[in-house]
Amino acid sequence: MTQTPEETKEQSESTVSRSKESRTAKTAIVAVVAVVAVAAIALLLWLFIPRGSGGRPVPAPRNIGTEQTSNQGNNAPSGESTLTLAPEEAQRAGIKIETVGQRMSAEANGQQTTGVVQANAYRETPVRSLVGGIVRSVGPELGQSVRKGQPIAVVSSNDLADAQSKYLAAVAELEEHHKHHNRAERLVEIGAASREELELATSKFKAAESEVANLRQRLLLLGLSSQRVSALRSTSQISSEVSLPAPASGTVTSRTVNSGEVIEANKELLRVTDLSSVWVVGQVYEKDLGKVHVGSGASITTDAYPDRVFRGQISYVDPKVDPQTRTAQARIELANPGQQLKIGMYVNVAFAAFGGAEPTAVVPVAAVQNIDTRQVVFLTTSDPNVFAMRSVRLGPESNGYYPVLEGVSVGDRIVTEGSFMLRAEWLKSHPIGR
Repeated sequence: MTQTPEETKEQSESTVSRSKESRTAKTAIVAVVAVVAVAAIALLLWLFIPRGSGGRPVPAPRNIGTEQTSNQGNNAPSGESTLTLAPEEAQRAGIKIETVGQRMSAEANGQQTTGVVQANAYRETPVRSLVGGIVRSVGPELGQSVRKGQPIAVVSSNDLADAQSKYLAAVAELEEHHKHHNRAERLVEIGAASREELELATSKFKAAESEVANLRQRLLLLGLSSQRVSALRSTSQISSEVSLPAPASGTVTSRTVNSGEVIEANKELLRVTDLSSVWVVGQVYEKDLGKVHVGSGASITTDAYPDRVFRGQISYVDPKVDPQTRTAQARIELANPGQQLKIGMYVNVAFAAFGGAEPTAVVPVAAVQNIDTRQVVFLTTSDPNVFAMRSVRLGPESNGYYPVLEGVSVGDRIVTEGSFMLRAEWLKSHPIGR
């Protein structure tokens, strides 16, 4: 049958449409297969290729570990690089450790004055004997610590024995007057005595009571305890010896007698001082007196502790100016932990009012190493063979020390001698430029 032109055109268009649909289906199938293949390859890579290599690995020396401080147990901050040495390497390196200390900032050097350490006079307590006699024993020596109430000396005194005898006589007389007063009351009740006799007996009884109270107080003032006075009943209990207790806890800073010496009443035998707080008396020039006020801060340094700064407050400014030096004394009160500041020690004083009195952390020059463009120090960890490397920001060097602007704090323990060797070992495992 002969097809018309219209039928032939429709058949051609139908064939083209089926061809396009076939090509589209094939393309979709190829795309799906490609996606599945890529996913499979990625999965295989994820499973079999090690992750975190981060580029070409650098082999570490046999005795050096370059792990990060994510390893537990070395007390370095998370993310800080560490260096591990074999014990024999650490010993050969001659490593020395120092603690980061404090010094006054360079700006304070021109504003410092001198001062002298003195005992806090408000915390000094003398030990006195209120009776004259013979010193039988003295316990503590100079510099020894004593506790409040601790017996520290024994004095034998005839005055004390006499006072006890008088007290016993007064107690006996009081008992007699008490009996006479009670008898007078009964006689008045039955009409065998007059009212005047009762009043006289009452007056004598009250006078005897007053005398006993006075003598008891005297014994207490002479150093006898209230228990010992209350227990005093007969002459056989009289003792001429009195024990002197420490009036406060502290350190014996003065001792003026020894055993066997004869002393007078009110004699100072020892002096006990609480040295947990001391005074520093510094000189302030007349032109600077307007800047110094009670309550303002001050920092104290001394050659005895070059890496330590003591802080205190001004508690007194002398209203008088010395006509020779044109200075006035300023008293700084400060804590004295461990009694490190000794009485009479010369110190340097920087007043906060002058600026630059705030201390800053410092590290020795030997502790600082340059790696690439950084300045670093090596800190100790809980493992003696592991060291943490830390970047620091430092000020200009002065007298062999760098002031620390950032990186370490007072109390951190850093490597001084041997830090150059640690730098060399670090560069072996971390070559610059690779």
